[in-house]
Amino acid sequence: MRVDIDWLVDRYGLFEQRVRTWMERWCRPYCSACPHVCCRAHFCIETRQSAFLASVAGRFSPRSDFSHLRGWIGQGGCTLVAGRPPVCYEFVCRPIIDDVAGDFLRHHALLVATMVMTHVGKRVIGGRHLVEATQTKDLNRIKAEPFLARLDAAEAAFDLATDLLEGRPLHENNDLLIRIVPPPRKNKKT
Repeated sequence: MRVDIDWLVDRYGLFEQRVRTWMERWCRPYCSACPHVCCRAHFCIETRQSAFLASVAGRFSPRSDFSHLRGWIGQGGCTLVAGRPPVCYEFVCRPIIDDVAGDFLRHHALLVATMVMTHVGKRVIGGRHLVEATQTKDLNRIKAEPFLARLDAAEAAFDLATDLLEGRPLHENNDLLIRIVPPPRKNKKT
């Protein structure tokens, strides 16, 4: 059965836009006061090497220009609306983590929010991650059912994680979060 790549690209890109928008808003108070730029051009190259991410970027960020010196970074930050490497969402700096580290559930929620894009692509092309599809022909090997199941799980976990982080009451148990990333270890007081 032929995989409808355009449909998968759209589903992924729309979810990534939600994650990006939320993370930019969540991190803005920290990043706007920080003198450092965490992103590096060598991370950006993954979008150009991955046939899937290149498809997402082409669909959602057609006006973005890649520079070998700056990657996708423009005056106002990353110019990609979607199609960013999952690692772009995984990193949050120590001050951001420290602000939620005292609350075990919120700390876990933040870890989940940073890993949902990575989760979506795990083992959907054989044992390989989605972003490891370097040639267009590899895209036809995407296993749509695992991809969509992981995407659904990531969306549900992301919704729960953002609710927890923004102080909305917990309506579900944290099993959704555990499916994405194990909870952080609790520090034992001595």
